[in-house]
Amino acid sequence: MNGGWMPMLGSRARGSRQQNAAVEKPAHRSFVRSARGAHARVAGFTLIEVMVALIVLVLGVLGAAAMTLSAIRDSKQSALRSQASALAYELSDLMRANFGNEGVFIGVAPGSVAACWSAGCTPAEMAQNDYYEWRAKLTGSDGLPGGNAVICRDATNLASDAVSYGTCDNLPASPLVVKLKWDEKSNNARDAGALATAVTTAYLVVPIQPY
Repeated sequence: MNGGWMPMLGSRARGSRQQNAAVEKPAHRSFVRSARGAHARVAGFTLIEVMVALIVLVLGVLGAAAMTLSAIRDSKQSALRSQASALAYELSDLMRANFGNEGVFIGVAPGSVAACWSAGCTPAEMAQNDYYEWRAKLTGSDGLPGGNAVICRDATNLASDAVSYGTCDNLPASPLVVKLKWDEKSNNARDAGALATAVTTAYLVVPIQPY
């Protein structure tokens, strides 16, 4: 028994570790390669997400800018229409203040009357000077852009368009009206085609009471 061969524990252990190492080594390399591939896929997917987010952000900013410009344009148009209405009612007040001389306000725009500011003037001259000052306010730098007005008697052509602006029936029984026109930015200025224009003409018709 003493002379027989005995297996050495140390040599068996070393052999086992070598076998285990030979088995585990390929699995470890496979795991590293898989981890690197997964990391590359994740990194690429994140880059795509960033690019999509940037595109969405840019589209959102452009849309907000377009809405802001549209709101500014609409606000300006609303301000011009309010100014036109105020001018029309101001003229109505001037004609009532110059009762009996409403004919001065119809026809060609008159010049100023210097006598109204120095030696005095007649009621007709006062009406003429009031009308002159009103038209200066209408067409001045603070007035309506491209503004103009027609005061006449009309009961039929009361639409806010180019046809009614240039037409009056001038009947004695028809009421006095003031027809205003001015230029404003066109909402279709960016559209393609022959009808696209940067400026359009707006019209307003206001009856003058109690005439």
